[in-house]
Amino acid sequence: MNTKRLALCAALAVALWCGGKPVNADPIISVGTYIPPPPYAPLSTFVVPIDITGAVDLTFWQFDLSYDASDVQINTGCDPFSDPYCSLFTGPVTEGPFFGSVSSFNVFNPGFILLDGITLEQLGQLIAVNDSFGGSLPGPSGDGILAYVEFITTATGTGTSPITVVGASTTSSAPEPSTLALFVGALVLLGSRGMAGRGQRSLVFARG
Repeated sequence: MNTKRLALCAALAVALWCGGKPVNADPIISVGTYIPPPPYAPLSTFVVPIDITGAVDLTFWQFDLSYDASDVQINTGCDPFSDPYCSLFTGPVTEGPFFGSVSSFNVFNPGFILLDGITLEQLGQLIAVNDSFGGSLPGPSGDGILAYVEFITTATGTGTSPITVVGASTTSSAPEPSTLALFVGALVLLGSRGMAGRGQRSLVFARG
């Protein structure tokens, strides 16, 4: 195979890859539309879904939440026996269906609520909520809900302050486009060197 043919094959591989796996930007993790109070919960409670958009073969995700603790707080007093958004094991932070509906072997971590060291009051940060996909690869793709976080409005709050995702990150089982480009480039380079090497050996043989 000559260098031009090898380069053509490499270009075709890239084209086929891009045709089957669109080269998208990183997935976006964001706060979704609030869900009304679950049954038997106080009217001041509400559930915040954490959405993901544009995932491709997702295997791991992580995020932090920032909120105004004088207005709303994570509902650590939720009842896991009557509240569908409260777990006996993970409390008011529960796994969403994006991973949960696909595999029962995921490793879900509800994160940590930062508290004042003296008063033990919430400081307005939920950190290191994460999940590792436990099913067969590749991981799920598309849009969906990663997790649910249940909040309650404080006695003096209005429940209207923003709740925002910060520090989000994801890991995918699909090769990064840059990785594929490096691999294809290496094939072209090796092919070129191989052709040059064969040419040199032919020249030496002719001299002999």
